[in-house]
Amino acid sequence: MNHGYETSLVKRVVNQVVTGIINGDFDGDMLPPQVILSKKLGVSRSIMREAISILISRRILDVRPKTGTRVKPAKDWLVIDHEVAEWRLRATPDPEYLHGLIEFRKLVDPRAAAFAATRASRHQRIAIAAMYQNLQQVNGDPVARKAAEDALQVAIIDASGDALLSQMGNIVRMGLTAMQPVFRMQALAYEARVADYGKVVRAIEVGDADGAKAAMMQLITHSADQLLAETV
Repeated sequence: MNHGYETSLVKRVVNQVVTGIINGDFDGDMLPPQVILSKKLGVSRSIMREAISILISRRILDVRPKTGTRVKPAKDWLVIDHEVAEWRLRATPDPEYLHGLIEFRKLVDPRAAAFAATRASRHQRIAIAAMYQNLQQVNGDPVARKAAEDALQVAIIDASGDALLSQMGNIVRMGLTAMQPVFRMQALAYEARVADYGKVVRAIEVGDADGAKAAMMQLITHSADQLLAETV
C-alpha cells in the first residue's frame, strides 16, 4: 500500500474513532474489539491497530489485558497536541477547560512578546507593524477580525525566535478558536483589544521587553474577562 495513502487512512480512522467517542456512539467507555471496529470502519486490522496506538499515545484510550480498550476521561487527554486540544473542546467545551487555556496563554504570549522586543529583526518588526495596521483597519466581520488578530499573534511569536513557544502558541490559539462560536465581542470591546495590542506593538518597536511582557499580560487579562463573561 502507498505510504502516503496509508498515513491518510490512519488519520481518517483516528478522526472517525474520536468522533464516535465524542458523539457517544460506543457502549459506555469501552470500544468494540479491534476486529469488529475495523470491519465497521472498512479498514484492515493493521490500519486499525495503528490508529488505536495513536490514540493510546495521546492518552485518549487505555488498553489492558482481559479488559479491552477503554476511553479515558477527556480531562486526561494529552492536551499538548493541537488535534487533541480541538477534540477536548469538542467533547467538553466547559469553562474550567477555558480557564486552563487562558492560564496556558499567560505562560506563552507575554514571554514571546518580551523575546520579540529584544530579538526581532528589522523585517520582523516591519511585519508586526503591518499586521497591527491590518488589525486596525479590518471591518466588522468577526472572521476577518479573528484572522487579523491571529496573524499579529503569529508575527509576534515568530519574532520571539523560540520554536517551543511557537508550538505552544498554536495550541492556545486553536483552542480559543474552537470556543469562538460562543463569543460575540461588542464593538467597544474590540476597539479596546486593538488598543491593548497597540501597547504591545509599540513596546516591541522600541525594544522594551518588560513593557511588551506587561502589555501582553494586560491584553490577555482584558480578553479573558470578556470571554469568560460570555461563556460562564
